This record gives sequence, structure tokens and C-alpha cells, in this order.
Amino acid sequence: MLILAFIGMCLAWGFSWIAMKLQVESFVAPEISLFYRFFTVAILMTLLCLATKTRLKPFRTEWKYFALIALTNFCVNFIIGYHASKYIPSGIIAVIFSLSIIVSEVFKSFFEGKKIEKKIIISSLFGSLGLLFFVLPNINFKNKLENHNVLIGITLSLVMMTIFSLGNYIVEKNKKHNHTPLFTSITFGSGIGSFYLLIINLITNNQFAFDYSTKYIFSLIYQIIFASIVAFICFYYLIQNIGTVKANYTSLIYPIIALLVSSFYENFKFTFLGTFGLILIISALAIEFIKTNKIPLLK
Repeated sequence: MLILAFIGMCLAWGFSWIAMKLQVESFVAPEISLFYRFFTVAILMTLLCLATKTRLKPFRTEWKYFALIALTNFCVNFIIGYHASKYIPSGIIAVIFSLSIIVSEVFKSFFEGKKIEKKIIISSLFGSLGLLFFVLPNINFKNKLENHNVLIGITLSLVMMTIFSLGNYIVEKNKKHNHTPLFTSITFGSGIGSFYLLIINLITNNQFAFDYSTKYIFSLIYQIIFASIVAFICFYYLIQNIGTVKANYTSLIYPIIALLVSSFYENFKFTFLGTFGLILIISALAIEFIKTNKIPLLK
């Protein structure tokens, strides 16, 4: 079961980025697609909580966390990510997103007033340098408009990743203070997140249209069932059985899957410099999972 959960997690998030791209290509506004996605997730997760007898009555101290989790993990981050996919291949967004593990650790050290570990500094340097090499091949120095779009996409992806990282810290803090079950966090996060999205769509006068094309319906179902529910269930199972650190090893795999998919659907090309950058990024993520006391130089 552990192997199946690990594979399920990697595949669910590995293909989710191209599903996001397919939704953005529709005439339906990204914010509307996100509302459909998380409103449905909230309903299905509520049913799942009832079926598994998971606590659905929030503590009074949980509401402020749910409000922030919904904003950072189920609303603003995805709005930015969906718009980023208009400018750059989905595989690049997936690679940038994987760096959230490192940034989450930075937020944790900052807000808790702890000294940043040396391994975080080293992984950040590897990740930053790797991202630079990874992005360079996608810049066409002769085409200013194309470069402008690439820079917008990368900037939006970095903002998305940073907001999501902040949300991860809030989720961890809430679990520490309130011992909130993961299913409960997902249920209220997606529910409140869909409420935020409803308000945003009403303010911006987005039309609640629906694309009945096979491509749109398939991508929406995939985002609801696999990227939003199956992935979290697999992740929850991994955390329960092998711990959070080992469960996060999925971040070493799903960006590669996303890039392979992107190479077929979006004509993303692997270059020597880009591949070297990707290796540096994966190395940066790997450093995060190594215990400091096992590396003499980091003591």
C-alpha cells in the first residue's frame, strides 16, 4: 500500500499541471474553473469525512487558521498559478512549485524566531542557481515580447509558490495547536476557499459559464478527483505510515513527470543547461530530507 500511495501521489500531481493548462485554454475564466473545482471538492470531502467519521465540528481556535489556509492554499495561490500557465509551459511551473518545501522551512524559521539551518541556506542556494540555469534556455534574447511573457510567467509562479509555502506553514501550525485532522483541513479549506472565489467572481463580474468540451470536463474532473482528493488521501496515508519528511520525497518525482508531459503536449524541450539546472533543483530538494547530524560539514 505504501508503494501504491507514493505512486498515486506522484502521478496525481505530476499530471495536474497539464490539466490546469487545459482549463486555462478554455473560454471559462480561471477563477470560475477554480470555483467549480473547490466547491465540488468541499462537497465530496464533507461526504468523505462523514463516511470515515472524521471530526467536522471546528474548534473555535481553528477558524482563523481555516480562513488563512483557504486563502493561501485553496484560492489566491491557484488563481496566480492558473494565470501563470498562460505564459509558460506547465512543467516549468511544477518545477518552481516544488521549491515550496524549502521556502516553507524558511517561513517556519522566520515566524518562530529560529536560526535558519545551514542545510536550508545550502538548499536555497542550490535551488536558486538551479532555477536560473533551468530558466535561461527559455529566454529568447532576440524576442522582447516573448521574454516579457516568460518573465511574467516565472514571476507569477514564484509568487504562487511563496503563497503556498506560507499556507503550508499555517497548516503545520494549526495541526500543532489544534491537532486538526487532514481531512477536516481540506474540507474547510476548500469550502472557505470556494466562498472566497465566489466573492471574487462576483466582484469581477465573471460569467458563470461552463465549457462542455471533452477537454475541459476531463481536466476539471481530474483536478477535482485526482489532484485535489486522491493526492491528499495518498499524502495523508504516507504521513501516517512513514512520516512527513519521507512523504515529501514525492516532490523529487512529480516535477519530472510534469516536464515529460509538458514535452509531449507543450513542446517543452530539454536542453543541456536546463537539465543541469533541474539536477541542481532536485539536489536542493534532496538536501532538505537529509538530517543535519549526518553531514559533518553542516554541524
